[in-house]
Amino acid sequence: MPGVVIIGAGPGIGRSVARRFAREGLPVTLVARSADTVAAVADALAPTGVRVLSLTADSTDATALRAALDTASEEFGVPDVVVYNAAIIQPDLAGELSVRAHQDAWAVNVVGAINTAAHVAPAMARRGSGSFLITGGMPEPKPEYVSLSLGKAGVRALVALLDKQYGPAGLHVASVTVDGPVAPGTDFDPDDIAEHYWYLHTQPRHQWDREIVHSEHAHRRSGDAHDWAHGVLIGLLGAWQSAFDEQRWHDLAALFTEDALFQGIDPALRVGPTETVGYYAAVTDQPRAAMEVLRANRLAEGLVGGFADVTFTPATGEPRSIRLSVVAQRIEGTWRIRQYHAAPRP
Repeated sequence: MPGVVIIGAGPGIGRSVARRFAREGLPVTLVARSADTVAAVADALAPTGVRVLSLTADSTDATALRAALDTASEEFGVPDVVVYNAAIIQPDLAGELSVRAHQDAWAVNVVGAINTAAHVAPAMARRGSGSFLITGGMPEPKPEYVSLSLGKAGVRALVALLDKQYGPAGLHVASVTVDGPVAPGTDFDPDDIAEHYWYLHTQPRHQWDREIVHSEHAHRRSGDAHDWAHGVLIGLLGAWQSAFDEQRWHDLAALFTEDALFQGIDPALRVGPTETVGYYAAVTDQPRAAMEVLRANRLAEGLVGGFADVTFTPATGEPRSIRLSVVAQRIEGTWRIRQYHAAPRP
């Protein structure tokens, strides 16, 4: 089964992105310079039960990088997603760095992404699907971060070039631009940022974005407003839909908090995963669900809410449409449904 390859799989965004895709059942290939680094991230993925391949390669060593990418393809097939997350983040003013230091920063921030794309993008394009995502930054250049500002400007240009070259064949090329220092429990929590990567990967082709900017006061798509909460609900309700369709009641129960408040289309009020799953398991006509998130808002730190439309199509009989009101809470890095209310929709 093809999966996700993460170049620069460190303890921040790299680890959170790996966990986000692992929650969807995708095999994960981790690539970093240090064996200790990839081992620590691999340990964090152990509870997910997905297959993990841990590889070491310096993103500036083209030979080693290509070998790692080849190993990932041999193990899991041409990847569904490639995330280039390697960067040199250092403060420097104009004139402070030597020519060699500037070249070293550019090699990590831009050239490694070029070499990665050149090696894997053609096969992904031939298949006609997939996502090539790069971690960006510095939407506005900062004089105290000259090398990083230049590198992230290069990333933005590279995304545009790769999109022109491979986008028509079906490869979604985009960047997640992070406009601040990444740290858990802040506006730049890596678990929140990781939602953007999943959102970009799951976008329908006619809605592709080329950039999402994550800043202190707003998380927006290039060109118009976007709340990352939309991606949270797409991922969470997508997992709910999959578990429901396949009648995986244990997995469905795990999507709800222990004190979740639940009301289906009947007037009964239910609390917790056991009562909730009992409601679903009692459905006898084995319908399949089609879900569309209509709106999502960030309610507070680690809390989002929104609306969705769901159409249930049974094996026999007429489809039934409902509107959901959902509140989701992030608990230990995982989003779960805290409140669910369904109402008939004309």
